[in-house]
Amino acid sequence: MDKKKNESKHKRVQLARLGSQLLFIALLAGGIYMNLRMVLLILLPASLLFGNFFCGWVCPYGTLQELTGTIGRKLFKKRWKMPRAIQKYLQYLRYFLFVILIIGIADTLLTPVNAYGTFMGQFMNQSGRAASVLSLWIMGSFLLISVFFERPFCNYLCTEAAKYGVLSMTRLFSVKRNEDSCISCRKCDKACPMNIEVSACDQVRNGQCINCMKCIHVCPVDDTLGFGKVKWPVGKNRKNKGA
Repeated sequence: MDKKKNESKHKRVQLARLGSQLLFIALLAGGIYMNLRMVLLILLPASLLFGNFFCGWVCPYGTLQELTGTIGRKLFKKRWKMPRAIQKYLQYLRYFLFVILIIGIADTLLTPVNAYGTFMGQFMNQSGRAASVLSLWIMGSFLLISVFFERPFCNYLCTEAAKYGVLSMTRLFSVKRNEDSCISCRKCDKACPMNIEVSACDQVRNGQCINCMKCIHVCPVDDTLGFGKVKWPVGKNRKNKGA
């Protein structure tokens, strides 16, 4: 496939993703997003095969963080990323919170944060006025932070994203890198909103991956990055660095 066809294909993928994101924003604004909750649950078992598409293609709050991030990129030209030495530990925070949520410790505190952060429980009556104010304040704060950092809530605090991330570890299809044609420009690393070191992976099986395909879109070498069936056993993939 020649370069122009590759570029056209990647643009179509990004346009399709943007269309999906805007659709769910519209559904939220129209008050019918919560009615799709059972339909959205289909994405959970799908994550076992294809990885996490919810956060990168559906979640309205993730989309809003991307939009504010785009504004920040235009204002400041530069995006800040968590240093990798800190990222490799901090990325587990959302899984820690997920475990706490599951076992019921501090459930009253964490539920409104998670529910409002992912818009999955925006209209839950049991959250109460105080929790609503707290949740909205948290949402607004992270939208402000996302002007400077890529998807901060998604990366470190969202327990909904953690749920999809755990299921994604079994994925049979993922972003793959051709080491032979890779020129180590690291543009994929810079483009990744979840701070994954794509350039060090033969196949991205990181639980942080949201299938946004931005790494594939920015790759300057044809057929170096793509989405396809992963190789098994994973143990043979020495460069794979999953969460």
